Amino acid sequence: MKIFFIVFVSIFSYFNYLVARYYSNAFNLSGKMNIAFWIFNVLATASIFAAPYVYRVYPERNPGFFYNALQWSGYFFFGIYSVLFLFVFLNSTGLYVYEKFSAPSEERRNFLKLMVAGVSLSATGMMSVAGFVEARMKPVVKKVKVPLPHLPDEFHGVTILQLSDIHVGQTIKGDFVETLVQMSNELKPDMVVLTGDLIDGLHSHLAHELDSFKNIEAPLGRFMIPGNHEYYWGVDHWMEFWRGLGYKTLINEHTLVEKNGTKIAMGGVHDYSASHTDGSLVSSPEEAFKGLPADITKILLAHQPRSLYKALKAGVHFQISGHTHSGQYFPYNLLIYLFQPYVKGLHHHEEKMWIYVNQGTGYWGPPSRFGVPPEITLIELIKQPVA
Repeated sequence: MKIFFIVFVSIFSYFNYLVARYYSNAFNLSGKMNIAFWIFNVLATASIFAAPYVYRVYPERNPGFFYNALQWSGYFFFGIYSVLFLFVFLNSTGLYVYEKFSAPSEERRNFLKLMVAGVSLSATGMMSVAGFVEARMKPVVKKVKVPLPHLPDEFHGVTILQLSDIHVGQTIKGDFVETLVQMSNELKPDMVVLTGDLIDGLHSHLAHELDSFKNIEAPLGRFMIPGNHEYYWGVDHWMEFWRGLGYKTLINEHTLVEKNGTKIAMGGVHDYSASHTDGSLVSSPEEAFKGLPADITKILLAHQPRSLYKALKAGVHFQISGHTHSGQYFPYNLLIYLFQPYVKGLHHHEEKMWIYVNQGTGYWGPPSRFGVPPEITLIELIKQPVA
């Protein structure tokens, strides 16, 4: 972890240096103005690294103003620089190509560089403000219907409410959790599933922020699986916490949900990348549904969409996932497609298995969800005639 942190600090610091140098040159800053500009960039960059370091090494159950201010500023600047670096790359590449083909005068070259820099800086500012507003608003409720073969008649119309990737911790607190509980109960779901990355912190410091989750009502059951972030912060303690709130934790196992004498299987697995933390933590949909007949409806809770390939082999009919945040904000809402088979919404994989990917109920890191609003999902199971 220390090596990773050193490498991350080195690379991100260099990227921030390139961003600062680009805008210093583009705006032709000099003298005291340039000194002040560089001091600001150094402090902003330092806050990006200080925020997670302080949070992990010196966790606080009830953090004060300055502690919270560091978390907010660090992650806010994280988001700003991550967008600016892309703009600097695009600006520099575009001007380089333009110069090769047009050979502009020095005066025109400087004017274009100034104009492009001003536009990109303004765009980043506006996107950051809009993304912050979107990230902090109430989640959008998305309602989807999933047709399943072999679904018992008794389960036709049954609803499953999904919350995922809330990331209670540095900047998301108990008041947001209470909002989620209220919204969830207003939807009156039959079942509730929590599909991982619910926290970013130690159980001993965050449990009180999530206590109101015990008030979510679901007559057919409440289920929970860990995401990759649970493994970063002591997965065993968190699993015990959720069981204490009345949630059934599913890790490479299933439980049968019964209604009027008929049953379907609800299963869950370790996070897809859990084995990176501990080689024995293998994510296995096959193990989760071991011993069940082929025709019973199998619903799998798997944090990452990438679990679908193993799920398909295990005979799963419907997988419910999260993890992607749908990229969370521009431009990463475009780049995320390089890393996951599905990024958001409902998909029929190979015409054999359904998968729904929640784009995140909260957010991780930068308080921004520009163009990617947070969501609560209400899934309705529909009886599909067998062809």
